[in-house]
Amino acid sequence: MNKLSKTQRDQLLGVIIGAVALMAALWYLGVRAKQAELTRTEKKTAQMLDTLTRAEGVMRRGQEIADKLQAHAAVLDKREATLAPDRDAYYWIISTLNPFIASRKGVHLNRASQPDVSEAGIIPNFPYKWATFHMEVTGFYHDVGRFFADLENNFPSFRVQSLAISVNNGVGVDPDTLMFTFDLVVPVKPSETK
Repeated sequence: MNKLSKTQRDQLLGVIIGAVALMAALWYLGVRAKQAELTRTEKKTAQMLDTLTRAEGVMRRGQEIADKLQAHAAVLDKREATLAPDRDAYYWIISTLNPFIASRKGVHLNRASQPDVSEAGIIPNFPYKWATFHMEVTGFYHDVGRFFADLENNFPSFRVQSLAISVNNGVGVDPDTLMFTFDLVVPVKPSETK
């Protein structure tokens, strides 16, 4: 075969070296840069997939959260139905307590005042107002004690405060009965303003 001259060999060697150098440069500038970009894109894709998975989990729980909210709202509505109304709280407390007291042996309601309605109460930052009724009942010590226990158990939002016990000096009453004066604090449901 043909032997190449020294000039031709040098030229061929230069072309081969140039081609290898050109391929290395293309690989370094093109392929390697694209590989780095592909790696960054894969990381971003993995992060976005993780975020999407977490968001789907929250979305799946959305109905569960809405159901819980609805159930809690129903419980709140049921409890608000037992609160004193904003208007005519006195009539409400009398009509609520009279059947309760009538079912208790040996306890008699002598007096219940018009309520003192205020913003401040037992719990700070409470969204309801408080009605304080000044009341007086008479009865035997143990009967009235059971009355107070039953009152707070049957009406968990009611609170008895400022309890004072004195001798019942009424005419024609049993000398063993006592007079109990106390404040009955009741949350007031605000009237709807729409």
